[in-house]
Amino acid sequence: SWELVVYAPLFSVLLALSVIDLELYILPNRIIYPAILASLVAVPALAVVAAENPRGAILGAAVGGVFYAGGLGLTLIAWELIVRKEGMGAGDVKLAVVLGLWIGFLHPVLVLYSIIAASVIGLVVGLGIFVVRRASRPYPFGPWLALGAVGVIVFSEAILDTIRV
Repeated sequence: SWELVVYAPLFSVLLALSVIDLELYILPNRIIYPAILASLVAVPALAVVAAENPRGAILGAAVGGVFYAGGLGLTLIAWELIVRKEGMGAGDVKLAVVLGLWIGFLHPVLVLYSIIAASVIGLVVGLGIFVVRRASRPYPFGPWLALGAVGVIVFSEAILDTIRV
């Protein structure tokens, strides 16, 4: 729908970050930081212009950003403490700020769906890589965070209708 046009810049950034992460195993700060800043400006502006409840949309975006990044940050710390190896990187946590802002704007509960979608996609791809390579090697998580987020954004109305929020 026309509403997805609003997400075109976000989707473009996610595509660029995904390609970079797949090739170089990094989500560059020179892209992530401007994306966070742009999101912090664009999401509230969009809420004021287009949301039925601007204050609720802005609050949802804030909750989404904190919840998504906080959840991944805690997972990162726990993994490194328990396994004593690096898991996902800080770039994934920073990307989660951007994703949480945009998804939380739609509805904070969608952040959970995005985390689940990204985790399932990442697990399936990771298992596939493990089977093909016959060894455990690092692989990027950013593309799966992006893909999960895009899927949730595209199907947000259907998800919210299904759970009747």
